[in-house]
Amino acid sequence: MPLRETSTLPSNLNKLVNIQLEVWPEHEKYLSKRFANNDEEFLKRVDDIAALVLKLIEGKAIEFHASYRWMCENFIEEDLHFRRTKSYRYSSFEEVNNFVYNDFDYMSKYVQGILLSQIFWHNHAIALDYFRTSFLENLPFNTRYLEIGPGHGLFLYFASQCKRIASLTAWDVSAASLDATQKALHCLGGEHEVNYVRQDILQSVSEKENFDAVVISEVLEHLEKPDVALRQLHNALTPSGKIYINIPINSPAPDHIFLWRHPEEFETLLEKTGFIIDEKHYIPATGYTLDRALKLDLSVSCVYSCVKR
Repeated sequence: MPLRETSTLPSNLNKLVNIQLEVWPEHEKYLSKRFANNDEEFLKRVDDIAALVLKLIEGKAIEFHASYRWMCENFIEEDLHFRRTKSYRYSSFEEVNNFVYNDFDYMSKYVQGILLSQIFWHNHAIALDYFRTSFLENLPFNTRYLEIGPGHGLFLYFASQCKRIASLTAWDVSAASLDATQKALHCLGGEHEVNYVRQDILQSVSEKENFDAVVISEVLEHLEKPDVALRQLHNALTPSGKIYINIPINSPAPDHIFLWRHPEEFETLLEKTGFIIDEKHYIPATGYTLDRALKLDLSVSCVYSCVKR
C-alpha cells in the first residue's frame, strides 16, 4: 500500500513524510522502502528526532524539503560519476572549497538537505540512534565532550541532554558553521552551555586541552589527510578516552574527497593511529544488505566506538 495511504508512522514522522511527498511525489517508492519493517521502538526514537527537525524547520518546511530533493539529485549525479570512474569527482580541499563551501546558496541548501537525511536515510538514522542510545549511555560520569564539525546540531543536542557529560566543546573550521550550530542548539533548547571554538582539526591541538570523549561524524571523508586528523584527536583524548567515528565508504558526494573502498582500510588506519575498536557497525544504504552493498561498491556507513590505546 502506498505510504501516503497508511497511518502506521508516528505523528511527527508522518508529518515530515507528507510534506516531502508534496514537494517530491516520486520519492514515495523510496520512502516506502525506507520505513518498511522498522522496529516499533526504533520508529518511536526516530519520531523523537523528527519532532526536533520539525522545530528546526518551522516556517521553512517547504524550503528544507525542496533542498533535500535538490541534494538527492546532486548525489545521483555524483554517483553516476563514481560508477563511471571508480573515484570521487574531487580529491583536494581547494577544489571542494571553490565549488561547494564558498557558494553560500549551495551550502545553505546542502545543510538543509543533510538535516532531513537524518530521518529519511536508513544509514544516517541508524548511526544517530546508536550514538544516542549506546555511545552516550556508556560514557563515564563527568565526561568532557568534544565534537568535530557539529553541523545540524542533532548529535550535540543529544550530548547536551546526557547527564554523564560535564562539559561540551564544539570545533569547526568555519565560523559560519559554528554560528549555525549555535542557533540550532538555541532553538532546540540544549541544557548544557557549549564552548564553540574555531579550530582546524588538521592544525596542532593545544596540549592543555584534553577530552574524555570525542565525536567525529561524517567529517573525515571531507579531508585530504584524515590520518593527521585522527592523530590530533588521539592526542586530545585522555588515557582510555573514547571516540565515536562515523565514516562512509563508496559514498560519492559533492564534497567527499577521501575514498575508502572497504571498512578494513579504515580499521587499519585506526589501529595504526593507536585506537582499539570497541564496537563497530556497518550500515548499508536503504534497501541493501551489507554483502550486496560491498559487492556493488555502494555506500555503507561505518560506525565505530574506539578507546585510546
